Amino acid sequence: MKKKFLIFISTILFAVLFYDHELGINLSIFALILLIAQLVLQPKLLRDKRALTLAFCVVATSFSNAWLLSVVTVLSVIVSSFVFRYYVVDPQLKLISKAFNFVLSWPAFVGRIFLIDQWFEFKKEDSKKTLITIFSYVILPFCILSIFFGLYVSSSDMLSNWYNRYEWNIDGLIIFTIIFGFYISFLFWHIKVFDFIKIIDKSLKFNFTKEQQTYQKPSFNFIPLDFEVRSGIITLVSLNCMLLFFVIVFNVENAQQTIQHISEYSSRTHSQIYLIITSVFLAMVVVLFFFKDALNFIKNNAWLLRLTKIWIGLNGFLIASAFYQNSVYINAMGLTYKRLGVYLFLIICLIGLVYSFLKIHQKRTNFYLVDRMSWTIFYCLIFCSIFNWGNIMTNYNLQKDTIDWYYLTNDLTGNEKTLMDYYKEQNMEVPKYLLNRLEYYGELPFLSKQLYYSNANTN
Repeated sequence: MKKKFLIFISTILFAVLFYDHELGINLSIFALILLIAQLVLQPKLLRDKRALTLAFCVVATSFSNAWLLSVVTVLSVIVSSFVFRYYVVDPQLKLISKAFNFVLSWPAFVGRIFLIDQWFEFKKEDSKKTLITIFSYVILPFCILSIFFGLYVSSSDMLSNWYNRYEWNIDGLIIFTIIFGFYISFLFWHIKVFDFIKIIDKSLKFNFTKEQQTYQKPSFNFIPLDFEVRSGIITLVSLNCMLLFFVIVFNVENAQQTIQHISEYSSRTHSQIYLIITSVFLAMVVVLFFFKDALNFIKNNAWLLRLTKIWIGLNGFLIASAFYQNSVYINAMGLTYKRLGVYLFLIICLIGLVYSFLKIHQKRTNFYLVDRMSWTIFYCLIFCSIFNWGNIMTNYNLQKDTIDWYYLTNDLTGNEKTLMDYYKEQNMEVPKYLLNRLEYYGELPFLSKQLYYSNANTN
């Protein structure tokens, strides 16, 4: 189907779904219709495993967003939909290239909208003829008819009454909705992978070329390869000793600490864990620096490899220690988004260390690690959007002796039903603002609704 028809149909659909509605189930409907349209237009995608995986991500995030909307679910629906679309347009394009192209596409719309010959899909030599046709057949007749229509209506009471009776009440919101819908539809259906990104994308390889393996060059021209290897060994021996000492001190210190002053303990725990995450990130940078090229293939690099693997292992143990410390912290003080976020970042760091190990063990390029981590972050985003974390945290925190009611009732959503059940079980009065929130979301129009609130019980 022609791009122009897909763009205009999607614009109309967007206006119908989103006009005078809050973000809710409409976003999920829009994303699923776009997905189905692509699968219908290109049935071969149903036999492509990667395409099906990405399509499943769109479906999962869409249903999650329809159930309970959040910033994460909205972002997940948008990102997964565009990642799938980029795969349809160019299956070989790397994820990191898609990300850069996606970001650049939004401002580039201003220039691309005037390239009518491209998105109307006609030959350049016919562009002038098409513009003349549009002006002659649409714009000019519309202008002339509008003038005479105004004259006739103003000169007749009957026509004026009829016009006022059936006049459309077009406000600024519908105009904005149509324009924004066209903007989104244009970017989605008329995707363009910029030439310079294509060139960069083709240069990104997972494996070293034979030339890179044969002709080893030092990182710095003034330092011979042998000296670079020794420098790496000295650096990694020092780093391993320092890290081992820190791991011991970190675990001994935390074993001796007790949770007495909550604010001090919270600040210290978060500070330590953030520093650990930074340390692990820098550890991956060290691996990327030493094994970016020649040191992967030089003959006398055995000790460098061993020390690097030990360095990765110690960082893994440090992550495990931080994971345990965060668990102790949660057990004492309850779950929050920030504490769950610590788990997420620690897991991402651990996956990064695994890929760092595979990178040096299998002698892969630095881009191998970058590509794997970009996909890791993408799938983590999809995973985080699937669950109702607010309700999970509420169920966990209600089992604690001390409950932060302000956090549960003001900073979390999707936990209202659990809170109401708890209030009733404890014969406590349900706060008025909680009932008002359930009533507000429960009475929203269908397209603005979140299904979690569709059968909210306010009795």
